[in-house]
Order: sequence, then C-alpha cells, then structure tokens
Amino acid sequence: MIDRYIISFMIYSFLGYLSEVTYCSIPAKRFVNRGFLYGPYLPIYGFGGLIVVIILSPLHAHPIAVFALAMILTSILEYFTSWLLEKLFSIKLWDYSRYKLNINGRVCLLNSTLFGIMGIVLEYMVNPFVSRLIDRIPLDLLHSVALIAVSIISVDTAVSTLKMISFREGLKRIRAMRNELDEKIKAIHGEGKAELALELKARMEENIEHFRSYFHEKYSHIVKANPTLTARNNEIRNQLALYKEWIDERRKLKRKYKEELSHVDSRHIEEIREHKHD
Repeated sequence: MIDRYIISFMIYSFLGYLSEVTYCSIPAKRFVNRGFLYGPYLPIYGFGGLIVVIILSPLHAHPIAVFALAMILTSILEYFTSWLLEKLFSIKLWDYSRYKLNINGRVCLLNSTLFGIMGIVLEYMVNPFVSRLIDRIPLDLLHSVALIAVSIISVDTAVSTLKMISFREGLKRIRAMRNELDEKIKAIHGEGKAELALELKARMEENIEHFRSYFHEKYSHIVKANPTLTARNNEIRNQLALYKEWIDERRKLKRKYKEELSHVDSRHIEEIREHKHD
C-alpha cells in the first residue's frame, strides 16, 4: 500500500506543478517555472492529494463535505509549509498579503477555494484514473518504481535545500559588501583622503556589481519561479527589495539597448535603400 501512496504522491505532485505553471504563466504571458525543487513536481500538491485520497475518500458520497474539508485541510497544509520554509530559510516563497481575506500572507480565500475545487476534481476524476494507472504496473515492479520516485525526490530536496541556503547567504553577502564599502569610505573621508575614497569606492562598487551579476546568473530562477518572494527578516527583505530593483534596472537597460539597436538597424536599412535609389 505504501508503494501505491508514494507513486500517487509523485503523480499528484507533477499534476500540481502543471496546474501552477499554467495558472501563473497565462497572466504573465510567459513560461513561469514554479516550485522550490528543480524537477517538474510540487510536493505540497502531492501531500495535499494524499490528504484528500486518504482522509476524504470515506466521504465520497458527500461532495459538499469533500469540497469544504479539502479547502480547509489543504489550506492548513499550505500555511504550515509556508511557516516551515520561512523558519528554515528566513524567506517566504509566496506572499498573499495583497489578496483579500488572507492569513499572514500565507493562505488566502481565493487559493483556498481553488484548492477545494481541485479536491473535488481529484476525488471524483483524477484519483480513479491514477488508481487504474497504478494497477497496470506489475506487482514485482511496483516497489522499484516507488523506490526510484523516493530517490529522485530525496536528492532533489537535498540539492534544492542547499541552493536556498546559498541564496539566503548570497543576499547577506551583498549586504555585507555594501556595509563594508560604506564603512571604509567613511573612514577614509575622515582622514581627509577624498581622492583615495573615490578610487576605492569605484573599485568596490565594481566588485559588488560583479558579485551581483554572478548571483543573478546562479539564482535568478528562484525569483522568477516565486515572483512574490519576500521575507519577514528585515535585513533579508530589504536586500531582496534592492535585488529586485537591480533586476528591474537591468531589464530596462536591456530593453533600451534593444530599442536603440533596432533604431540604428532601421536607419541603416533606410540609408542602404536611399543609396540604391540614388
């Protein structure tokens, strides 16, 4: 039985990933790769699916009860997951503070209602299909498939956890580099060495920019996958805000560069046309 639950967990996690990506990508008009892990699965949906299947299946004849309890239980799961991730990494991967009827930005009525609807779909449509699918796996392979699934999710979780820790520490390092710059410049100014202060500032600003570029290249997918990413820790929250501002500035500069390049190309084409006409 445990092997069936493990395989069901992976399937629900994958279906949850597809749902999240679709739900977030359509309004953004671009592909949004959601999730904490590298793989195309969201464990919170896997756990939510198992909750519905294990706890609410006895209420199969009462769809209203299934909807209400699915809404409540999955919301509790989402709240706990948000709280746990924040405790582990000092970062909130999602924040519903801008939504009406939210609880500490961790859950909101809109998403809870959607979870209730998904619970109905899971209980009456998805789970029967998944059960039939698992029934087709030969019994002698069932345990091996479950073991492979556990191995994949375990390795991914370990690697992703290290990634999030590095992301948090990287934010702190940017802040520390900025503080170090301010302190050194202040000290040199106090000694009356204004020219040396300007030279040192330019050099250290360049180092900070290089580290920001490296940090962005390595961890930008975290911010892209979690656009409402924030933190309750003031220092990390402020640094996240500065980092997002830096990303916006880079995006605007790239857009401006493309526009200018396009203008130059258009002008060059016109010059060629005029030259041929002459």
